[in-house]
Amino acid sequence: MMSTENTDQRSLHVKFFETLEQEVILSQDMLAILNEEQKALVSMDMQALLRLSAIKENRLSRIQSLDALLANLAREISPEASGNTARLAALIPLLNQEDGNKLAQYRKKLTKLREDILKHNLINKHFAADVRTYLDDAISLISNGIAERPMYGHTGLSRKPSLNQPSFISREV
Repeated sequence: MMSTENTDQRSLHVKFFETLEQEVILSQDMLAILNEEQKALVSMDMQALLRLSAIKENRLSRIQSLDALLANLAREISPEASGNTARLAALIPLLNQEDGNKLAQYRKKLTKLREDILKHNLINKHFAADVRTYLDDAISLISNGIAERPMYGHTGLSRKPSLNQPSFISREV
């Protein structure tokens, strides 16, 4: 029976580290997507932005599901872990030296990747907001010039007939 528990615990550790590896790979992929998104933003490539948005959403949902799986595995490794999220740092002392060092390295990689993802996402978000502000300003400048010189009065008739202004009724009639 002791052998079965050891085997179960060992397979649990293997599954835990495989999940951590998958999360690192997905996080690196998300970072690459954000870099592509930045290039698409700069070049104003709307088709690429739409495609990348769908890919980003997919990667995010996969990362979130892996986070939930890691939390469940961490609770199985350490039943004392409370709440929905188990801290990886709290698991390090519970593992043997080799696994503890391995977990510390994964934790360091994931922390760095998450910080980079957050930084790139904020940069892209601010860039998109700035572009939208510039476009809004440009539209306002164009439309304010037109709004200050109305072509038609309250009745819908042109205030002063001119060849340069449009009219509803042809002057030839």
